[in-house]
Amino acid sequence: MVIKGYISQYDGEALTIIAPFSDEYYLHKQQIIDCEVYLTDGRQLSPKQRNKIFALVNDISAWMSGFDKKKLVFNETLRELQLNYLLEISPENVRRQLTQNYCQLSGIDLFSLADRTQDTVDMNTARDFIDWLVELCVAYGIPCNDTLLNRCEDIGRYLYACVANRRCAVCGAKADIHEYDRVGNGRNRSKIHHTDQRVQPLCRKHHNEVDNIGQKSFDEKYHITWIELDDYLCEKIGWRK
Repeated sequence: MVIKGYISQYDGEALTIIAPFSDEYYLHKQQIIDCEVYLTDGRQLSPKQRNKIFALVNDISAWMSGFDKKKLVFNETLRELQLNYLLEISPENVRRQLTQNYCQLSGIDLFSLADRTQDTVDMNTARDFIDWLVELCVAYGIPCNDTLLNRCEDIGRYLYACVANRRCAVCGAKADIHEYDRVGNGRNRSKIHHTDQRVQPLCRKHHNEVDNIGQKSFDEKYHITWIELDDYLCEKIGWRK
């Protein structure tokens, strides 16, 4: 259940929240003690964020339309995305369903992308929604008309998804894991601990480009950075923690 409230006091260490609520029976029946507080900054999504959302949805819709609907693997994917029962695959229908899926997962009310309405999504939620859509594209290998480096809001989150799914962060192809800090000749990767090692998820083409033009030039060309491996990523890519 999501209820809205406001901050009535802040003493430097804790917030006092006023959230009008009258269902005493629900509180006692569910024995609710803990809650989560989601802070919004009052700013509505920017035109750039709105354009990113529509661009991502258009790419997802085009990917769905171009698939052979008889393929079992595609039907399984649609079920995972909760898009399998759409009567018509159109960008608007896909956007509505994905928005509903996201709001259910996040435990928030449905929002609008329209400008200056009571339900217009705030900038922080729009940011998270965009990165959630980006993660879907990475996880399912959905081709996009622009590099997701230009679509994502949080590049660290995007790179994390790319490493976990072995997707090239530049073009979306299947990726190797490029070691930002080279292991060096004569060292056995199977005996090295890789947690906290800096890496980039790159396909063979872009891996070779790094070798040809140098790491600094490559980073500047694609506006890309690195990410450190954690235990989860090491396990996903089969490297020693």
